[in-house]
Amino acid sequence: MKIGIFIALSLSFMSLILFGCQQRGNIYTEAEDNPSAELENNKYLAMDSNFINIGITKLKGVDNLIFDDKESLKAFQEVFSSASKEESIVNMNDPEYYVNLVYVKNTQRSLYLWIGEKGQRSTFMKTEDTHTIYTVSEEMTGKLSELVESHFK
Repeated sequence: MKIGIFIALSLSFMSLILFGCQQRGNIYTEAEDNPSAELENNKYLAMDSNFINIGITKLKGVDNLIFDDKESLKAFQEVFSSASKEESIVNMNDPEYYVNLVYVKNTQRSLYLWIGEKGQRSTFMKTEDTHTIYTVSEEMTGKLSELVESHFK
């Protein structure tokens, strides 16, 4: 009788160990929901380049502009990849534009955008982190002006 209980308990224990060591299917990671989660801790505005369109809305208006052509998306990716994190206390006016990036799996990322005048830098801010800003060069400000402001005039 004691041997039967011992064998039953041993088999149960081994079954639990084997069951617990199995690899799970469909493991969810934050990177699947947030395409640039693994890139968050660097000094640049890390945006995954797998976006399928970019929507831009002027906050003091109702116009919405959608960019979905490859040339525009590539230009935006170049701007995003050049944006560097600014180490300072953030005290910004209300943003000029709201930027919404839509990725392949229909996940989204939102930014605020301030476009500088000619010869000035432009600024991005993640909507979920309003204590950090990212700026782009005067040259990239020119690209942003061509892409965005020319459509809203």
